[in-house]
Amino acid sequence: VYACAIDKSLVVKFEIGQGCFQNVLEYETWQRVAETEHARWFAPVTAISPCGTVLMQKRTQPVTREQLPDKTPAFFTDQKVQNWGLLDGNPVCHDYGLTLLMERGMSKRLCKAEWWGDEAS
Repeated sequence: VYACAIDKSLVVKFEIGQGCFQNVLEYETWQRVAETEHARWFAPVTAISPCGTVLMQKRTQPVTREQLPDKTPAFFTDQKVQNWGLLDGNPVCHDYGLTLLMERGMSKRLCKAEWWGDEAS
């Protein structure tokens, strides 16, 4: 993940591992939630390359555990602190290639967040 040199409000994600498709999953997830009330939980995807190896997303700022919510939607599976950041002062997930959104749907159910990992620097 790199800061976009042309637009500092964006990051560019390069996927070099074969068969992962995390960029495609993030793009597809954003397409499904963008016009819903759940969009507030996600860093928006602004573009993806035709082959899916390059993705552009809104840039977030580092977040501390204290700034993260006590509860998150049930479809979030990986509550690693580094997967989240602040966008316009609000906590959002910026690494959401692995969720249960497709399996569980856009449930309004919130679950207690079990944050793990180091805080972003």
